[in-house]
Amino acid sequence: KTNQYLQLEEGVFRVFERLHNGHSIADSIDWCIHTYNLTREQAQDAVMQVNTLISTKINYANQASKDTFIRSVPDSFYSTKVYKFQSSFFHLFYEDAALETMFHPLFAHLGVDKADGNIIQIRLFSDQNQYGLQINNDKISVWTKAEDHLLKGQVFMAFLNAAYAKKENDWLGVMHASAIGNKQNSVLFLGDSGNGKSTASAIALASGLSLIADDFVPIDIRGRVLAFPAAISVKKQALSFLSPHFPELERAKEYELKAMNKTVRYLAPKMTSNALPVKVKSLVFIKYDATIDFEFSVLDKHVAFQHLVVDSWLSPIEENAQFFMDWIAGLPCYILSYSNNEKMIKKIKELLV
Repeated sequence: KTNQYLQLEEGVFRVFERLHNGHSIADSIDWCIHTYNLTREQAQDAVMQVNTLISTKINYANQASKDTFIRSVPDSFYSTKVYKFQSSFFHLFYEDAALETMFHPLFAHLGVDKADGNIIQIRLFSDQNQYGLQINNDKISVWTKAEDHLLKGQVFMAFLNAAYAKKENDWLGVMHASAIGNKQNSVLFLGDSGNGKSTASAIALASGLSLIADDFVPIDIRGRVLAFPAAISVKKQALSFLSPHFPELERAKEYELKAMNKTVRYLAPKMTSNALPVKVKSLVFIKYDATIDFEFSVLDKHVAFQHLVVDSWLSPIEENAQFFMDWIAGLPCYILSYSNNEKMIKKIKELLV
């Protein structure tokens, strides 16, 4: 119910399973004593720790303050922009320059002068402590300023649902990753922020591969990637290599992202026009390391899973969660560290076959 995944060793899981299925704490303690040859003190400690996992609830102490925004939707906005993705139009209203900077550079390449079809209205506004979001004339959603990633996620999901005629429950999840591919298959780049996922994506794009999605990768309920059109953020240190391949970067406006302590320019993706879902062949945890020419190895799936769920939104629907577990179990997982771009691209192309 908390929409969280727990990864447990088998013994701990068996206790979890018993308690979840209605066995009493006392019965489970006796079961542990006999099954694992524990002392009563050891068994009691283990069962009580597992019971705490089950009974832990999300703290909703601040929920009341988030139910309503401190004021209504503004009468006027700093700017408005219209974007087109697939056959849908999105009219975004930005109350201030900060909100415009949060979204517009990502979608500027989709900008059009006017809408002539289905249009989604997205109003973004804020005060000192909160962000407010209204899609069409629905109820206002509210997040704290520290939850800007949740605000972005909801705006991006509105783009996805309208463009592909889906609802939130039609997605297996969204991953903080980059998807690179060809017409049939894709590879997902994963890794901590700052490891170079977006730069590796731009290098792949310059090498003739297709960018399917960067930073926000939507996965449908059959485990396939669909295109998402946000621009690639390119850090200063990557400009010298990428500019010869993408001269437009030299002219691109520079943005200072103070919250992330980095300066970036945005590269409009030369995306495939094919909107069909693409199969995922493997997960690659990628990292640029100037001290390593090229290293590639298999990554333990338990380790991959722990990293994956932290940086993903996953469907809370039971059958989707089960499919996700089976999907991950069937995907090869690798770790790739490199400074040699040619070797990195050669390996990615091999994985796409």
